[in-house]
Amino acid sequence: MDTTTIYSCYNETYLLNDGTHVNCEIMDTGGQEKFDALNRQYYQRADCCILVYDITDLESFNQCETFYKQEIINNCKKDINVILVGNKTDKEKERKITNEQGANLAKENGYCFEETSCETNCNVANAFETIIIMTVNNIKKNEQNNMNTKIKLSKDNLIKDDSNANDKTKKNKNKKKCC
Repeated sequence: MDTTTIYSCYNETYLLNDGTHVNCEIMDTGGQEKFDALNRQYYQRADCCILVYDITDLESFNQCETFYKQEIINNCKKDINVILVGNKTDKEKERKITNEQGANLAKENGYCFEETSCETNCNVANAFETIIIMTVNNIKKNEQNNMNTKIKLSKDNLIKDDSNANDKTKKNKNKKKCC
């Protein structure tokens, strides 16, 4: 397979429709094996993953499923958001993977699906927006769950503190007054 990208890291800020600015660090590995050890370090802290295949290259499509099973499942957070992107829709005459095949692979593995063309900039922004919104929602949900856990812990601590206070009150009641 001919890789069209080299290992690159980009920082981008996206403005969502609700006015929220989202800072994104985008790691483009191009699926290159020589970066596997470094990539795994990034996978461990990644909030989302964009799997891209070339719609004119069956091998790149097959590698997406292999990559998902070997790298994402083994190295990423359990609740990571994934979008499968079929790229190069501008080369429709050379297409080897149908839209349905891409959609089915995504559905089987529980991730989103989009087809794009980086050459014509068709659906590229939509693919990014989809994964960013999913990720932001997931982060908010996790923060809410963490906050609920903290509140629950705080309530438990208050109960413990109250019982300690009751113990102190009981001890003080048992003390005899001197005057």
